[in-house]
Amino acid sequence: EDAGSCLATVLYPKTKAPPAVTIKCTDTKDQKQIQEEDNRLYQQLRHQTKPIIANNIPDSYGNIEPALEPVWALAVAGSSYIMWQKSTENLGYFMAQVKSAKQWVSEQNY
Repeated sequence: EDAGSCLATVLYPKTKAPPAVTIKCTDTKDQKQIQEEDNRLYQQLRHQTKPIIANNIPDSYGNIEPALEPVWALAVAGSSYIMWQKSTENLGYFMAQVKSAKQWVSEQNY
């Protein structure tokens, strides 16, 4: 989903200090539209008749079932913090595959 474009600059100091990150983004959608799309995804996941259980997203050939694209997108977003924390000037991380995913069902309404 294209919500905008961003340019990030990451400077790695020679010390053990964390990198200095500067991010500049431009939205292609307004905030209300983004929130409406987020809510539609939430409602879709919340009202499924059975929880999502999936393995190997994407598969060995790079394919992602359309129904699992939101799972992949959430995994990429969640892994970005770990990648940022663990990357260095000489070492970068990229999430290649979600080995397994299982949706937890909650009776609470958020």
